[in-house]
Amino acid sequence: MGDVINFPDLDNVFIEIKRTEAFIQTANELSAFLKALPLSREDNDRLVALMVQNVREAEKGAFLQGFSMGYEFNEYQGNEGEL
Repeated sequence: MGDVINFPDLDNVFIEIKRTEAFIQTANELSAFLKALPLSREDNDRLVALMVQNVREAEKGAFLQGFSMGYEFNEYQGNEGEL
């Protein structure tokens, strides 16, 4: 990996993912739609678990892409990874 970012206090470093109002609204609409489907409890639970997994993977991919873009922009600016 090349450059390393040293965080001063790893015990207090975290990334909080905030949900937008549009995300919450869409999740509520999806929930209402799912309730109306003729699914068994097991199938419903499996579908919800897969949807949660999908959202988490999308968030992780978006974060990594954004972080990578920020790093590349920093390199482009000639800062050589300095914060």
